[in-house]
Amino acid sequence: MEMLVPAIHGSKTVAAWLRVLVAALLLAALIFLPLIPAKGDLRTPTWFDPDGVAAGQDWHYRVPVTLPATSSINSTARVNVDFAALMTQLGISGTFDINSVRVVRPGGTLAAVQEYTDLIFNNATDAAANNRGEVKWIVQDGGAQTFYIYFDITQNGAKSANPQTQINGNFEHSAIAVTNPVGWNAPTILGNIDRGVRGAENPVVTSNPTALDGATRTTDGTPRTGANSYIFGHRSFNSANSDPGFTITRAIVVPATNAGNLTFRWRPEGWDSGNFDFVRIDITTANSPTTAALIEMVGPTQGNYTTRPFSPNVGGALASATSAGYRQYNGYDCNTAGGHTLGMTSTACKSQPWWEVSQNLSAYAGQTVFLRFRFFADAADKTWFHIDDIEWSIVDGTLGTAEAFGVAGTTAASYSPGGTVAISANVDANPAAATLPVTASILDNLGAVVASNIRLYNDGTHGDAVAGDAIWSNNGSDPLNPTYMIPLATSASSGWTLRVFAKDASASTLGAANNGLVHRNTLPTPQTEANYWNIDDRNFDIVGPIINVTKISQVLSDTISGSNPKAIPGATVRYCITINNAGSAAATNMIATDAIPSNLTYDPGSIQSGAACGSAATAEDDDDADSTEIDGITASISGSTVTIRRASFLAAQSFAVTFTATIN
Repeated sequence: MEMLVPAIHGSKTVAAWLRVLVAALLLAALIFLPLIPAKGDLRTPTWFDPDGVAAGQDWHYRVPVTLPATSSINSTARVNVDFAALMTQLGISGTFDINSVRVVRPGGTLAAVQEYTDLIFNNATDAAANNRGEVKWIVQDGGAQTFYIYFDITQNGAKSANPQTQINGNFEHSAIAVTNPVGWNAPTILGNIDRGVRGAENPVVTSNPTALDGATRTTDGTPRTGANSYIFGHRSFNSANSDPGFTITRAIVVPATNAGNLTFRWRPEGWDSGNFDFVRIDITTANSPTTAALIEMVGPTQGNYTTRPFSPNVGGALASATSAGYRQYNGYDCNTAGGHTLGMTSTACKSQPWWEVSQNLSAYAGQTVFLRFRFFADAADKTWFHIDDIEWSIVDGTLGTAEAFGVAGTTAASYSPGGTVAISANVDANPAAATLPVTASILDNLGAVVASNIRLYNDGTHGDAVAGDAIWSNNGSDPLNPTYMIPLATSASSGWTLRVFAKDASASTLGAANNGLVHRNTLPTPQTEANYWNIDDRNFDIVGPIINVTKISQVLSDTISGSNPKAIPGATVRYCITINNAGSAAATNMIATDAIPSNLTYDPGSIQSGAACGSAATAEDDDDADSTEIDGITASISGSTVTIRRASFLAAQSFAVTFTATIN
């Protein structure tokens, strides 16, 4: 830029002009400008990543779950999650990774006991692989807390199976035929007894040939919900005396406050009655078969067969047309004529329903108790039981809106014309796009894109200090993928934008141009930070040096006057040019020129420089304009033009150059 300042020669104005040229921004000065991150577009709390960004497995999406104030430590949290719906919220498509589901506590660590059950949704059996299911975990942080459920698609890297312990109250997390499922203990076995996890089935069972309604039946082995339940008793084997023949238990840590209820489901099947084959279900405080039941919730001594049947039939005698009894298949309280003898009219004779009991646990608050199922049988007709969907101290969570991993761009707060924009970005998760995973665009103060697809690197050689970490950078050192240089002619302005894109491997439901970008639910679609989780906008300004120039003159002597010299022919005049940088940026290769009028003759060797007019005492080389003086100022004269150069002129600096001339 040029600045024209009139020079005053004695008592009259002479047409001499000073030109100051600011050629380029002093790049080194940017070291002292603050590198300011963008608007904190990284997720809070800290994004879950057990092995570090870009190492091992990285999760790209999550949804918050808020538990109510009634939640307490050791409660069982439950929430039904439709991951397909969450992906719709995020505007992405891909293959939901069923192994990716993780429950993360408020402090950022995994819940120790947790599970995702694909085949159960809203307490009912759900179709497989439809991207929704039930998430449960044992609460380690009581009160109204926000947990996060993390999930992903296989395109972002398949996840390993969840290593955390499952609750497994519904036996979905144990293989078929396992006799000691995860979370359960079934050590006591007497004789040949069917026992173990079973899937959906309808086996044909043959019992005592004297059965009143036929010894062979197609039975119902369908779990109450999901794919599995647990069976114990005599279904494949002939009955044998057992007292008890089989016991299966599980420990339950009851919350100290808001203990809630224990709920379990069971189904009796077979031909015998409660006087011979039956189940006892109770709570004890010690895991021992000899421990007396503190609460027997189902069993012969409870006397409530109509609501808690403990055997396929009731009664101690052979069933008849007038009384209930054994040798009917699932006769319950019915006689052989089909009449109910105990009033169980809501349960059809020979049906195979599931039964449910809910028991308040307040009496055991803060204790560890054991839920115990015991099977007793004699040596005659076959009887067996299914159990499923055992749960306790349930608190239901409230699902929030899905989120995705974030990115925070970093650049200087301001640049000057000629400056190269240095860019770095901190990314929450591995940006898994196959090509150009992290890029940047530059928008000018009017919002026009002036540079796009500026590639950022994570190789340790483009401004990022460590290869493979969370920081991606481009400092302009790669000639094949340069960053952006502010044009020299750019005027000072505010509101320029650095826009950083961190893309994963998802496809966008908003069009291919948005692939890898994860949309914020219900917001518009233009690619801005406001509308996408993994875009970050950072504003910066264009600033320049502001060069001010003044020139004054003083008549030192003349050939006639004494103490009051005049600007007359033969007089010596001293000129002082003061230059200061009042801007907020440095200038480089600054050149100032002053043309001496024809009525003046320069006094050879008179050019001096210094901090101010009165202290300018450093002699300048007026023969070699290219030499560098110790104060960084070079001044010379060629013909009638004085030229002043300064290679580095920082903001707030000032200096003066003086010389003398004789009036012709």
